[in-house]
Amino acid sequence: MKFADVEEGKVYPERTFTFREEEIRAYLEAVEDDTTLYVGQKLVPPAFAAVFARWEALADEPLPEGTVHAKQGFRYLKPLHWGDTVTLRGFVKSKMEKKGLKFIERQVEVYDAANDLAVVSEIKIILPE
Repeated sequence: MKFADVEEGKVYPERTFTFREEEIRAYLEAVEDDTTLYVGQKLVPPAFAAVFARWEALADEPLPEGTVHAKQGFRYLKPLHWGDTVTLRGFVKSKMEKKGLKFIERQVEVYDAANDLAVVSEIKIILPE
């Protein structure tokens, strides 16, 4: 991926993701989170969004060596539960050059089975060229 080839507003094909119990349990164990709320109410931990709402889960575009992960943020609008299947929709939100640096901002929106927006993930990267 080169900065010159990135199209602002480009929409990527939708993908789906299902919250599988074994993956969530493995995640909770890996981060040493024993919050009973997640297991007791089968809630997907908010930080698990870094697993399913990351850009790489949506786009088959390898980032070039030297890419810098400048910023990432999540907005949580609805709780998600184990077993839920969500739809990921992503697009290039902005593209700009500032002080010789080439910034790309991408957004992934996560919709639940009722097609309600549940999570928004934004990531800003700096491309080397």
